[in-house]
Order: sequence, then structure tokens, then C-alpha cells
Amino acid sequence: MATYVAFLRGVNLGPNNKISMAALRAMAEDLGYTDVGTYINSGNLIISSTKKAATVEREISDAIKKTFGWPIDVTVRTPVQLKKILAENPYPDGNPSQVTVAFLMKTPAANARDKVAAVAADHEPFRFAGQQVYVNYSHGLGRSKLAEKFSDIVGVSSTVRNIRTLEKVLALCS
Repeated sequence: MATYVAFLRGVNLGPNNKISMAALRAMAEDLGYTDVGTYINSGNLIISSTKKAATVEREISDAIKKTFGWPIDVTVRTPVQLKKILAENPYPDGNPSQVTVAFLMKTPAANARDKVAAVAADHEPFRFAGQQVYVNYSHGLGRSKLAEKFSDIVGVSSTVRNIRTLEKVLALCS
């Protein structure tokens, strides 16, 4: 039995894609997942399953479309992967609420780094690391052009979490 954290893209941001976490947990239980939990209202779903990660991603995404009526991109990581992501944070001295990890849904094009560099402000260092991109929004995310349109800029769908959220989600996995 493996533990997974499913990160849902664009859930409960503004008036769109409203999903109650209780309804999300019930949907996951209906899919046969166990040890189901959520963290905050932004689409962080913790589950246990004997299935492979790709199957879990597809099942949750399909079930959200069927249950709630819209497509939502989903990516999953194991606690071991999350520990590694946190350990490899290139900005350990940054504010954990402003250092983010973008989980990419697929491998970006070779020019994605150049596209991000063209938009990132001088105070927004970033680092690509496999299927993740770390960004230190040291002046906050609120007025950042990069934060506002990150997926469009990088050229693939992504969902972003700050380091503080990842630490809390990981703690809930134990």
C-alpha cells in the first residue's frame, strides 16, 4: 500500500472550480482509496492505494470531471518524493510562504527556461528540477507577472504550492 498526495490544479481559486474538501474526500473513498485526508481548501488530497501513481492521477481526474462537471489536472507525489523535493529546495533561506514549487503535468519544451527568464523579475530566481520548478517570490506573489501566468509562460499545465504547504502535507502523511 502506497501513500500519495494528489495536487489538484486550480481548485477553489476565486469563483471557479469550487469543490468542498468533504466532497473530494467522499469521492476518493468512493474510488476505493483509504486513509483519505485533505489539507486546506486548495486541492491537496492524501490517500493510500495499491495502484500506480499514473493510475491514481487518471482516476482522480476522471472522477472529478464526472462528479463535479469540469476537468481538473491532477499530479501525485509520494512522501519520499516530497521529502526529496523539500531537501533539494535551492532557496532554503527564503520565506517558506514565498518559495514555491510548481508541479509540472508533463515535461516542458526545451525553451521553457528562456520563457520563464524573460518574465521573471530580478528578485524572482527560479530553478527547473525535473518535473518541478522552484521559484523564490521574495517580494511576494501578489503582483508577480510570473506567478500570475506561470503555466502559460512555462508552456505546460502546472499546480503550485509553497514550501510551508508542502511541509504540512508531508507531515500529514505520517
